[in-house]
Amino acid sequence: MTRLDLLDIEDIPEEYHYLFTDDYLGDRHIFRVWAHNPEVLKATLEYLNTLYDQLTPRTKELVILTVAATRGARYEWHQHVDIARDKGVTTAEMRAIGGGDFSVFDDEEFVLLQYAEAVAAGDVTDQIHAALETAYDPDEIVAVGLLVDFYVGLCNYVAAVELPFEGGEFVGWTPDDETIADLFA
Repeated sequence: MTRLDLLDIEDIPEEYHYLFTDDYLGDRHIFRVWAHNPEVLKATLEYLNTLYDQLTPRTKELVILTVAATRGARYEWHQHVDIARDKGVTTAEMRAIGGGDFSVFDDEEFVLLQYAEAVAAGDVTDQIHAALETAYDPDEIVAVGLLVDFYVGLCNYVAAVELPFEGGEFVGWTPDDETIADLFA
């Protein structure tokens, strides 16, 4: 049971209702909890959208899944498995991230995932940062680092409010083909 109520749209000031349309956020539990402070919700979404615009959709999802796996964040992993699949992340790649094995990725994504994992763990070395600089521009490095930082904080917040994930069984850290297929049937 969540420590903060999941607000319904009628509980939210009308000026923020647009945030909960299917075209915008839809009905995710995290947003229903954030709606207790709709100004912060709106500002946070603007910030996130700015970060998202700096990266490809696939890159963004690879980073988020890596943070979720590194932090043991079930909610974020579960939320982003379906999103990542829609952005071109394969089941095998999700399995690899969930298992902490980035060897299935090309060199550019390999170093990206190493960096995301290191930032999430608070352990970026000069070697990891230098490797990232060979594949990514400084503006992308800033966006990746801040995206990781945001999701680390979000993982901590979700745990603090004991937010349950939506729908179905938890899609584990190394999702199997049947589970993925069932989600998208």
